[in-house]
This record gives sequence, structure tokens and C-alpha cells, in this order.
Amino acid sequence: MAIKVRERKLPGGGTHFQADIRIKLPDGTTHRERVKAPGRTHAAALRWARQREAYLLRHGVTQRTRRRVKPPTLAEFAPRFREQYVIANRLKPSTQRRWDDALRLHLLPLLGERPIDDIGPRDFQRLKLLSLAPNTINCLIGNLTTILRAARDWGFEITVPQVKRVKVPARLPEFYDEESYRRLVAAARAIGPTAHALVLLGGDAGLRTGEMIALERRDLELTRGLITVSRNEHLGHTGDPKGGATRRVPMTKRLQHALVALLGDGPERPSRQRLRQRVLRREDDAPFTASAARHWLYRAQDDAGLPRKGPHILRHTFCSHLAMRGAAPRAIQGLAGHAKSSTTDIYLHLAPRSLHTAIDLLDDVEDADDDADDDADDADDDASLELVDDDASDD
Repeated sequence: MAIKVRERKLPGGGTHFQADIRIKLPDGTTHRERVKAPGRTHAAALRWARQREAYLLRHGVTQRTRRRVKPPTLAEFAPRFREQYVIANRLKPSTQRRWDDALRLHLLPLLGERPIDDIGPRDFQRLKLLSLAPNTINCLIGNLTTILRAARDWGFEITVPQVKRVKVPARLPEFYDEESYRRLVAAARAIGPTAHALVLLGGDAGLRTGEMIALERRDLELTRGLITVSRNEHLGHTGDPKGGATRRVPMTKRLQHALVALLGDGPERPSRQRLRQRVLRREDDAPFTASAARHWLYRAQDDAGLPRKGPHILRHTFCSHLAMRGAAPRAIQGLAGHAKSSTTDIYLHLAPRSLHTAIDLLDDVEDADDDADDDADDADDDASLELVDDDASDD
């Protein structure tokens, strides 16, 4: 087996890399192919050639392999990608839904008729021209890049371009100030125990909507005041929380009292069946849903005189209030279940104590300089007094 990658000059100018792959097949025959290798550098072309060699050794050489296969269009390739990548990698239902929405709403209408080997930088630029939010455009760029890389790994001769993402303007998270949140909690308490617990689970414990819905009685340690967040629900599918990590969140006193009032558990230990019951349930005892969470929250917001916002504003309020009270970034990250510290960093501008502490360092330097100047002035004054005393003794 041998692989060589050479740089070839094109007649009209420019260059490309050619991969010369020679392998010995199990039947004793030797197969050799020289093809254009995708990639802008020698290392990238060599990496592709090694992947191609592994593919030939694993799948063998058929007549279809010997002649260049006509690449499918993006619309033709999408079902295979969904089955062999999205489903095969066992992505979460919420992630699968986002993939389906990206393909159905944006990628296929715009590029569905394009052969996948013909998708290049100009097509990514067309994505940037869509009237969508910058974050959405960047997600679509990432989706299309992932599709092209998968096609390349599966044996298609595709060059995956390096695309610059759209600049996303800095946007601070929206949250309730102290007074607004106090009014919201009071309004939710007046509505009933379910609305009260819902608001506090988001604003005092930082749970996501899906984590509130999936919360079971066995996840609560009411005597110790602890919540174990180990599940998340999305569109009826229960799985791990975002990031895949279980976390434990201490309860505030008012959240602890609200959960006791909601569950009504006495001193006796609940049965195993009750332990597996959901904490939040609808009035007709039906399973709680995201729409039910919005319904209760909207009622509380209306009664508190606040504009209607989705439940995620409660989680932003939780993180923001922790930052304003000087909680350590690591603690905020652990309590909120942020997989990346960069997510926690968006709340740190609200930490005035840390900012004042930093400025105090400059004040300490200035005070030290002032003290040094005062000491020098005192020394000069003492020297002057000594001179006066000497003159007096001479007289």
C-alpha cells in the first residue's frame, strides 16, 4: 500500500493536489487510482487520501467505485445524512428537530438542487444573505459544513471550504430586576401552588423548562433542601439534561416551602409509585408540558403587570441575580449546568463587587503613594525642626 500526494498546476493557472493511491486487495490484485484530492494544503489532501484508502480497504473496489460516481444533489443526499448521521449518532430529539427544521426551511429550498460536490464558498455567501438572525445564519453554516464533511468521509470527492462566520452583536440576557421578580413571585403565589413552584424552580433554582417538566418527587430532598437535576423532556421525549451532566442545586427557603405546599407530603415516606410522579402536573392531573408552563407564567406576568416572556427569562434571572450578589463564576456555572464557561461569562458584567474590588487595587496603590509622600513631608519637617533647635542652642 502506498499513498503519494503531489501538487499539480492547472493549465489556466492555479494548482490542486492529486492523490495517487495504490493498495493490494484481498484477492491479490492491485488497485490504483489517481484523483483530485480536496483540501487547500498538502496535509489536508494527505488526510483525505488516507481516508479514501481506508474506505477502499473496508468496502472493496466495485465497478461503481472504479468509475466516478455522480454525486447526488443535496436534496437526494439529505435522507441518507439524516439516517446515517443524525439518527445513527443518537442525537437528542431536540437536536434532531433542529436538523429537520434547518434542512426543510432553509438549506433544501436554497441549495436542494445543487450537487453536493458543487457546493462552494458562493453558496455559503448566499446563506449569509438570508434575512435571518446572525446566530441562525451561523448555525446554518455549521450545518452545511457538517453535511459536506460527512459526504467527504463517505467517499465523495468534496472540498469543504473554510467559511468566515457572521459577526454576532453582543446581546445581554434579559432578566427581572429585584422588584419585578418580587412582584412576579407574589402574583404566582396568589394564583396557586403550581404557578408558585414553577416560577421559583426557574428563578430560584435556574432549571430549564424541560428540566422542570421532567422533575420527579424522587429528585427532591425536601428535608435537606436539595434538587437533583438528571432529566430533561422535549416534545414528550425524556433524556439527559443539556450537556449530559447531572447537577445538584440547593433550594432557597421559599422554594422549599413552595414545593412542600405543592406536594403536600407528610412525615411518612411516599410510596415508590409516588416517588416517580412528576412534581408539576396540570389541574386535570395530565402530564405537564411546555405550553402549560407558558400558560401559568403568562398568568403570573399579567397579574404582576409585566410583559409576557417565555420561561427562560426565569433562568436568566437566576444567573443574573447570582452574579449581582457576587457569586463566583464557577459556582454560577455549576448551579446553572453550563457546559462552557463562556456561557456563564455573559452574566459577569453584572458583578459589581468584583469590579469594585479591581478598582480598589488602584486605590490601594494611590493610598500607598500618598502615605509615602506624607512620610517624606514629616521627615522634612523633622529635619527643619532640628535645624531650628541647633540655631537656638548657638544663641
